[in-house]
Amino acid sequence: MHILVIGGGVAGLVCARTLHRAGYQVTLIEASDGLGGRVRSDRVDGFVLDRGFQVLFTAYPAAQRQLNMAALDLRAFDPGAIVAWRGRREVLTDPLRDRDPASLIGAALTGIASPADKLRTLQLAIRMRQQTIDDILAGPDRTTLAELKALGFSDQMINRFFRPFFGGIFLNRSLQTSAKCFRFNFKMMSDGQTVAPNCGMGAIAEQLSAELVAAGKVRLNTRATALISSDGKVRGVQLADGSELFADAVVLATPAPETARLSGLPVPEGSLGSSCVWLAVRHPLYRGKKLLLNADENAFVNTLAPMSAVAPGYAPAGWHLYAAAILGVPDLDDSTIVARTMVDLHRIFVNETAATTALANARILRVDRIPFAQFPQPPGLHPNLPDNRTGRPGLYLAGELTEASSINAAMLSGERCAEAIRADLPR
Repeated sequence: MHILVIGGGVAGLVCARTLHRAGYQVTLIEASDGLGGRVRSDRVDGFVLDRGFQVLFTAYPAAQRQLNMAALDLRAFDPGAIVAWRGRREVLTDPLRDRDPASLIGAALTGIASPADKLRTLQLAIRMRQQTIDDILAGPDRTTLAELKALGFSDQMINRFFRPFFGGIFLNRSLQTSAKCFRFNFKMMSDGQTVAPNCGMGAIAEQLSAELVAAGKVRLNTRATALISSDGKVRGVQLADGSELFADAVVLATPAPETARLSGLPVPEGSLGSSCVWLAVRHPLYRGKKLLLNADENAFVNTLAPMSAVAPGYAPAGWHLYAAAILGVPDLDDSTIVARTMVDLHRIFVNETAATTALANARILRVDRIPFAQFPQPPGLHPNLPDNRTGRPGLYLAGELTEASSINAAMLSGERCAEAIRADLPR
């Protein structure tokens, strides 16, 4: 049995590797010059730059099944976050996981969250740890904002912490994303660590693809332009160079817009984009390995991530690398995006001479734009997502669009697609 997988992102790699290990003949084609989709890293002047700011949750069940975590040399962010708001920076953290006395003291004294909000956060973390994933995904759905209000969190806590923190995960501060997504992500952070491989997120794709590449199963710079069907069955694809590839089954492991273009099937509508300014400085902007959240109402930069403090492999000696994550893709040129980023960062560190001096001499390494980073996930969406089986003989789907928008969901979809093919087309 020959299976053709279109798309070399995480879902396509997991699906193709699973089938290859099961003894199927597999060909994976990828339109770009590298594998991993959005989970890629580049070396620029000795720095490691991911394709936009990304992290991995070690508690992801699919990641635990698919990845050799030890081989990735994972480095962890510190629990909690630093919240920047109106010229102040204050710490919020998880006392169940944070072992830094200064963070615990700072979190105890912060005015960002009231004592009642801190207690509610602790109670929520304990409850998420005690419940299974099936438990937290069961029952009716609602928005994350409605969930937080029902849990009793104050408007201050919602606006100063949850909007920037989960806005960075959902790529939108409105908190209109499904509460089930909120619970799942909160549980993942409570159960494990937030990490990045020391040599970049692309190490994940490299590990997933290594067997396929070694076996000669991958073709890069190979774009599918149309499906080929006959007698009611999908038989293969036509390529941009005019050639054709045929197989016993075709897997579309492409982003939702490309899947819709090739198949004509209904897929999740809409898109959420993200942008990232990568900057390097000679002096650290702040100490520690926590994410910094910009809670100001008119924030341009949502999150500042100290990548080289967390994973030293991201920067050469003597440099400190930061990812300034921006929600959406502003209709601005690079120089304007950089200028607005620097305005926000100078505002955050306004009273610190060393940091502002470092910013004044910062190296801007790259501006990333990811127009389609996620699809919107409003309440009630997930039960209506497409299945791995399309109903069209010979055609299967693998990708976030069958599960949810996350690395875990992409891996899970790849697994389930491979399972469906093995059931339908036994060797």
